[in-house]
Amino acid sequence: MKLITIFTPTYNREKTLGQCYESLVAQTSQNFVWQVIDDGSSDNTEELVKGFQAEGRIEIVYVKKQNGGKASAINMSLDMTDTALWVCLDSDDYFFPNAVETYESLYPQIKDREDICGLFSVRSNPDGSPMMGMDVPEEVEVETQLNIRHKYNVKPEYVQVYKTEIAKQYKFPLFEGERFFPLSYMQDAIDQKYKLFVFRKPTMVCVYQADGITRNHKKVIRKNPKGYTEFRKQHLTIAPNLMFKLKAGIGYDTGCLLSKNGKGIVKGSPAKLTTVLMAPLGFINYLRYRKG
Repeated sequence: MKLITIFTPTYNREKTLGQCYESLVAQTSQNFVWQVIDDGSSDNTEELVKGFQAEGRIEIVYVKKQNGGKASAINMSLDMTDTALWVCLDSDDYFFPNAVETYESLYPQIKDREDICGLFSVRSNPDGSPMMGMDVPEEVEVETQLNIRHKYNVKPEYVQVYKTEIAKQYKFPLFEGERFFPLSYMQDAIDQKYKLFVFRKPTMVCVYQADGITRNHKKVIRKNPKGYTEFRKQHLTIAPNLMFKLKAGIGYDTGCLLSKNGKGIVKGSPAKLTTVLMAPLGFINYLRYRKG
């Protein structure tokens, strides 16, 4: 059995999948399987990936599912995965040639550590520099993602190579009719019990697309209010500082109103005082999101 499953969720990305694929073919270690979950693409993604399979250059598992969003694809991927490690490589991103070899070489250091859920680094620019211009301080060896972001101020994007058996325990809650759930929810949940082993070797290049979720923030939240509410509810529980908690309160109030759950705002909140105090700003934010 291979050591690593490289999971790629994709939706209408036939133009970018080629670069992703070629970066995997070029890996200095082939100790992986490429698992492509097609989230209902309407372009030629299926034909393209089946062409890759026919070439026989790397092991590829391809599944096409009904469109349900990235979180649902992650849940499906984790259910399917039986390798020791699991990492997500988005369909518009790609690996440096030594990525798999790097993960493989680091795995023995975390394999038997029950406090560590996986490996962590920041994603890179094509020249190998940290994507957001800042890396985790050298003295930090083992840490939670929450602390990396808020204590050390290292902003996303991140690479997380999880121990599969742990990641399987933290799948996303899904809501009928919604296709988006904030992806940091999973790691924030894992953070409550486990830490990550930090490394600084560049392995993954992140490429933003003009039609990506990050660029359509308001619209996405307006269409997926229940998932957003659950995400902000989690933030009320794990908030590392007061400002974070106040923002979570605003977001939670906003999400409840967008979900048409105004009467249950306080009752369902894990931080009722914050929820009440932030209600006026939450309502203003709700009006802003509703108008788009």
